[in-house]
Amino acid sequence: MAGELERVKEEIRRRSDLVELVGHRVSLKKAGKTWKGLCPFHDDKNPSFIVSPEYGHYRCWSCGAKGDVFNWVMETQRVDFIEALRILARETGVELPQFNQGEKSDSEEMELAMAEAQSFFREQLRSEKSALTYIEERGLDQFVIDHWEIGYAPHQGEALAVRLKKKGFSLATCQKLFLVEEDQRGGYYDRFRSRLMFPIRDERGRLVAFGGRIIGPGNPKYINSSDTPLYSKSRVLYGMDKAKESISKEDQAVLVEGYMDVIACHRAGVTQAVASLGTALADDHVRLLKRWCSKVVVLYDSDDAGKKAADRAAIMITEAGLGAKISLLAQGEDPDTLLKSKGAGSVKVAVDQGISPMDFRMALLNEKLSADDDAYWTEVVQVLATAETPLELQKYLIPISAQYPGISDRQAAAKALERMVQAERKRIKSGANRRIEREVDEPLVKSEPFNKKLFGPEKVLFMSIFEPGLRQKAWQFAKFPPLMKSELATEVAKALESLGDAPEGEGWLHELSDGIPKELLLELAVGEREPIEVDALEDAVERLGKEKERRDMRQLSQEKSISEQDDSALRELNARLKKLKGG
Repeated sequence: MAGELERVKEEIRRRSDLVELVGHRVSLKKAGKTWKGLCPFHDDKNPSFIVSPEYGHYRCWSCGAKGDVFNWVMETQRVDFIEALRILARETGVELPQFNQGEKSDSEEMELAMAEAQSFFREQLRSEKSALTYIEERGLDQFVIDHWEIGYAPHQGEALAVRLKKKGFSLATCQKLFLVEEDQRGGYYDRFRSRLMFPIRDERGRLVAFGGRIIGPGNPKYINSSDTPLYSKSRVLYGMDKAKESISKEDQAVLVEGYMDVIACHRAGVTQAVASLGTALADDHVRLLKRWCSKVVVLYDSDDAGKKAADRAAIMITEAGLGAKISLLAQGEDPDTLLKSKGAGSVKVAVDQGISPMDFRMALLNEKLSADDDAYWTEVVQVLATAETPLELQKYLIPISAQYPGISDRQAAAKALERMVQAERKRIKSGANRRIEREVDEPLVKSEPFNKKLFGPEKVLFMSIFEPGLRQKAWQFAKFPPLMKSELATEVAKALESLGDAPEGEGWLHELSDGIPKELLLELAVGEREPIEVDALEDAVERLGKEKERRDMRQLSQEKSISEQDDSALRELNARLKKLKGG
């Protein structure tokens, strides 16, 4: 099956015109052998996005986005690999065979185990009166139950474990999926018991985790899957698979706190609602939202914890370049209770009446302190420093400064307050700059070229295999690990060694397994480079050979002897050098 899939993928790659495909979305201009344009994956000011038709690969040197035709379709059309395969097969006229079921990968086994658990929970709900009563009390009808695939985990301690074992699944694997846990005797028991079960799917619709709400009294009220091989809680938003189309259409997401809030919003017609589960909003959550929209409304609970979380979420959202609004609900209200008490229209109104983060912070400050308190003036400066525009700042400056006790000149007070705000902004900016200096900036790490870690002659050698006239000569050295000085180059040489003799054409790059060697070679293939002459190749190989001799001599002086393996490697290297210089 794997061989047939690779054949189909290679045929699709061969027939696909990546430049034409990317050109539908990005304005590209010819630049030597590549094409350049503004990157569609970040706010690109200068063209940093290149497409190489020769190697069927694109890359942004700024944000690090990269891939082939399959990655392009997956990212721009927001589909999984199988769907991207189908789309490209239709466009290129490649017929997809019916793949036979062979041995399953670990990932497939895990996905099947999750699906079996989901079937089990769904079956259990149909016969559990307490759960059905609870669902009825929460106002959930059969359509909602089916649409959100709600289930039930029974109170018996080993019911799911017994089911999974009977179906042939490894309980050790199921433990990694947070479905079961091992006891002190080596047996297994269920992680979820006496709970209403909510399947958690990623934005592509894959079942990756579960969340459970207890039926009746008990703690904790909610349990969510921990991170597993299928699930990272900081990257998955509950309901995203169902909300993404509405989010894209409305160009706005609604961020709430839990499963029932998401479901309540969707029932009320606010189908852009999603929630982070078991963790505070994370940077990856915000990046996921940014792929689908430019605005986010935060609709959290109105208690103190909810207000703090909403403010923190708004900061993260605005720092990511998205527009943020926060909805202030009445004390004790959340989307679920609002839907029950006042109907669907009230939920929509709550979303539409969201206010700016600074308006939200001013409202909280005025609830807590008055202008007569000294602490008010310290905090109001901090709040005003978060204004996103000069107009937003001016909206508050004069009205607030007029409240300052003991100063009758409002204009003078306003100017003094504005100076304090600017000083606070400088302080904040200075602190942020120091933090950036201490921390590694993630996008820069991702986009930093691997080839910077190569020894100069190693880079010349690997680049030579992309020169048609030099490939045959360069290949015999590029696939010779003992010649390399750096660990990275040694890893690349081993990958090339696995391919055998120098290949014809450029399709060989895709034969390499995904990993750092392939990434590095693609960087060299699609990057701008000066043509390499045979003299440069010979010089690079000679320098690498001398470096190897020095290493061997140092080893010889330390060990007083040289191994037969090293001696053999030196003889082989010398033979290759003579062959190179001989033409």
